[in-house]
Amino acid sequence: MDYDAAIIVHLPYVAKAADVGGRRLVYFEASRDGVVDREGDIVAADALWSSRKLFLEQGNLDLNHWSWLGNPIGTGARPEYVIGLPLEVKRQGRSIFVKGEIFSNKTPPPPGSSGDWANWFWHSITQMDPPQRWYPSVFGQIKAAERVVVKGREVRRITQVEWFSVGFAQRAQHPELPPVSTEPIGPLAKAVQLEPAEGERAGVTVMDLGTFAKALTVGVPVTDSAAKEGVQALTPESLDRNPRKVVPSYDRASRTVLRAILRRKLPPRRAAIAQAFQKLGCDPETARAYTERLLLEAARMRSDGKRR
Repeated sequence: MDYDAAIIVHLPYVAKAADVGGRRLVYFEASRDGVVDREGDIVAADALWSSRKLFLEQGNLDLNHWSWLGNPIGTGARPEYVIGLPLEVKRQGRSIFVKGEIFSNKTPPPPGSSGDWANWFWHSITQMDPPQRWYPSVFGQIKAAERVVVKGREVRRITQVEWFSVGFAQRAQHPELPPVSTEPIGPLAKAVQLEPAEGERAGVTVMDLGTFAKALTVGVPVTDSAAKEGVQALTPESLDRNPRKVVPSYDRASRTVLRAILRRKLPPRRAAIAQAFQKLGCDPETARAYTERLLLEAARMRSDGKRR
């Protein structure tokens, strides 16, 4: 009997940073080629993309570029304003996206230290209501540039740069870019997901939460002709002709029953489900108990899905 039935259910939920193992993850669009910033510059996507290795290996995330320029500006580097590090850089069309991590502290940090500023920043976007808005601004050493005309205005387009940092500020340097997010955005939000047809080829049943819950609800009509096969679809032929009184665990048996229901080879009705459990080796009493447990879990799942 095949108990290892693979089922993937896509849940309508995006994990927030605070939910990811306690790590302080942030996501943002760092730059968009063609957008003129407040200083009249455009940063070419190719320029940042070519320097991503330097940024990932040696760069940082800070507040207002103060770790590089000082606070006030021009008073010298202030490393205490470094609040995190970049983890990943992605490109999508004209835009450059970054995933970063804000520092955490194993013990209370000294006042005014990097850890203290990191706590302050993280509190402002996760514990305040509404959360504070912080906008990204790239920082680096310009190596090459050209003059271009955008909407009748001549501006500088930076074509080569050594990318050192991204600073978070409360005033947007790029008016078209969204603020820093604690949820994945752009290409950073894309997960590897199987489509139903791809899953079928791989021997995996793929569906959304609504389909999953409805398939387990008593009375859902099954129109697929394959359902006429009933519980026989659950019992592949075996060379072992000797009867064995081994009662399968609920987890194993329910996975097999679920797969048959979701593939519409078994009507989602109480009597049919109980019979399917018996075919898997359960005695009538255990089969009834397994059936009631499965239907109860399905009802709870469907109720949770409606509340989302």
